[in-house]
Amino acid sequence: MTTVDTGLLLIAVSLFSLYRWLFRILPKEKSQFLAVVPLKKTTNDTWQGLNLTQYGFFTAIAGLISCATFLLLAGSVSVSPTVCLLLILAVLAVCLPAAKIIATVVEKNPHGFTVGGASFTGILLAPLFLWVADNVNQRINGEGLPTLAILAAISISYVIGEGIGRLACLSFGCCYGKPLSHSPGWLQSSCRHWPHSYQGKTKKISFAGKMEGINVVPVQAATCVVYTTLAITCASLFFHNQFDAALLVSLLGSQAWRLWSETLRADYRGNNKHLSAYQIMTLVASLYTIVAVSLMPSGIAVSASAELGLSTLWQTEVVIALQAIALAMFIFAGTSTITTAQISFSLAPDWQTQTDGPRSSASTATQNIAQKKAPN
Repeated sequence: MTTVDTGLLLIAVSLFSLYRWLFRILPKEKSQFLAVVPLKKTTNDTWQGLNLTQYGFFTAIAGLISCATFLLLAGSVSVSPTVCLLLILAVLAVCLPAAKIIATVVEKNPHGFTVGGASFTGILLAPLFLWVADNVNQRINGEGLPTLAILAAISISYVIGEGIGRLACLSFGCCYGKPLSHSPGWLQSSCRHWPHSYQGKTKKISFAGKMEGINVVPVQAATCVVYTTLAITCASLFFHNQFDAALLVSLLGSQAWRLWSETLRADYRGNNKHLSAYQIMTLVASLYTIVAVSLMPSGIAVSASAELGLSTLWQTEVVIALQAIALAMFIFAGTSTITTAQISFSLAPDWQTQTDGPRSSASTATQNIAQKKAPN
């Protein structure tokens, strides 16, 4: 086992330990909102508030880790941070709006987002963006890019991002599974020792699925574990220079899981009774990936270096760019349009007692000064 493999194993153990704790607390009622921002006064005592959600927080964290993973992997094969950031911005500029547009079209939900739709859009466009970047780089620098390695880096970063991003679904109660009591016996046996239910009327499973407090198939948690395992395994393949295997295993493995896990979900996925729109997207994306990999040249020969990747990641402009991306994703996904809030402000009880009681020494002193200045 190499030093990189040991580091990846430690990351895996840390993430799974964190997941175990988050899987337990995120379905609870108090784990949906992060903060409330007062917008305007509605009465003398109350304000209308804007809810900032943990959905947005975990989406931003997932986006941050996904982009950082791509910069680390692409940087390890000598791709410049400028090329990496341009590719990231190009993909995000298309995928973030697509997440909302496809959810509106398929699920008739103008307030939601769909990771499946966003990933489908990214899978289709990433090879095209990379082809453009490769041609531009050849004209400017006189050499091409390691396209196969970059595609593998994009795929791995997408998989780890979606895996961690499922924590957002746990906090909001969306993408929920079917009732466990209606599931096959083997699945009930598998999930018996880790029951999964949600509390809170503002969770989507409560107001859309009418299943508050009911044990359901933990699809989001399972996806989180499966995708994280896939991403870390394929990152190891990447650092062993098995770029083709890393690409195909991460992308086709994640799409195969999506295709099957869709059958375990109970939330609305469109009107098709046999294959949902997202399952069709998954099949198309898988076939497209196989064709794209077979047609796209592998590019220049490279060897991955974790040290070079870390040095690429740990640059001031890269760190600032990652923070800006995370903030933009939080604003985009974390400002709730589904829930509302009414806020009231008042003094704490001890200060209320002082206000209602004897005058403070400061107010008494102010009155004495005013009396001295008053004319006789």
